[in-house]
Amino acid sequence: MRGDELIASLQARPFQPFRMFVSDGLTFDVRHPEMLLVTRHAAIVGLPGQGAPENGNGDYPNMDRHTIINLLHVTRLEQIDSSSRRSP
Repeated sequence: MRGDELIASLQARPFQPFRMFVSDGLTFDVRHPEMLLVTRHAAIVGLPGQGAPENGNGDYPNMDRHTIINLLHVTRLEQIDSSSRRSP
């Protein structure tokens, strides 16, 4: 996937949470634009800690760890309902 496609999803207003699918079958939920950084060749996905709360007023959990994914391995994006919760 091209970086500008990911950036467009991050910059959409209002922001719509999305699930990022990668070639090894893993998925990563991006519920806040602050939890994803797109570089020229990679996506750095912030991962909240286990059981990190998310409240309904737009706050997001602190990043506990991160993973780096080569953009060549991002296969598709899918919008998700902001009220559902799924861990990577």
